[in-house]
Amino acid sequence: MVLVLGKGGVGKTTVAAGLAALDAETVGMSTLVEMGDGIAGRRALAGARKGVEHLVLQPDECLQRGATPIFGSAVLAKLALGNFAMKPLLRAAPAIRELAMLDAVRRAATERPGVRLVVDMPATGHSVAWLRIPKQGRALLGEGPLFDMCEQLSRELLAPGRVSLVVVTLPEPLVLEETLELCAQLTAETGLPVDRILVNRVPSAEDPAALVDARALAEKPGPLAEHAKTLASVLAARQAAAAAAADALAPLSREGRALWRLPLCPVDPSARDVARWLRAEGAP
Repeated sequence: MVLVLGKGGVGKTTVAAGLAALDAETVGMSTLVEMGDGIAGRRALAGARKGVEHLVLQPDECLQRGATPIFGSAVLAKLALGNFAMKPLLRAAPAIRELAMLDAVRRAATERPGVRLVVDMPATGHSVAWLRIPKQGRALLGEGPLFDMCEQLSRELLAPGRVSLVVVTLPEPLVLEETLELCAQLTAETGLPVDRILVNRVPSAEDPAALVDARALAEKPGPLAEHAKTLASVLAARQAAAAAAADALAPLSREGRALWRLPLCPVDPSARDVARWLRAEGAP
């Protein structure tokens, strides 16, 4: 199982869909797990659904199914969770809902032996909170159905060797700094190492000769000079962006971080595009 994490706006869902598409192309099937309404995942998977199951987890459904063993039956669980006195309690203790969502992911993996699940996790802060809940629950509860659920999650889902963490980021100094802080926090609070940092939207370096030729053409009189000046300006900007990205990524390389790099694309890439780029980066 692969958990894909990262702050909002870095392309996390698109990357998760690409990882699922790559696995489907490699072994014939995979499952993309998404929380909420599923709209982003459907959009990302457009044109790449062959072999990819899109599993959308709804919080209320997960909560009811997770509560069924506690109350002894699905009917009692539904009645209890729908009780007017229970709803304020659930709003005041969101960890219960998140625990149920994690348990739904665990059950989905158990029900699909041999199929890799790629989970599009919530944005950065929420993801860390989610992943530390089972550990905290084991320490606080001591016994009972919720303790058993936390124990099972720790053993079957959030254990080294059972799950891989992929953190998506951008080639910008501030975002990369936050990414390194996230990696350290994940390891410290969950005991899970980050297996790979995926740097999205990396500007590609242009051929230096193209800029030299454009500038030379811009200096010659004639109808192409103005167009050549515009082209030279664009090429210079791209060259500067590529250099800035390389400088920003240098600390990660010096630390020996395992990186995948995806190129900057003028339009939102498809899952198949991302799968192709990941394969070129050596993704399994």
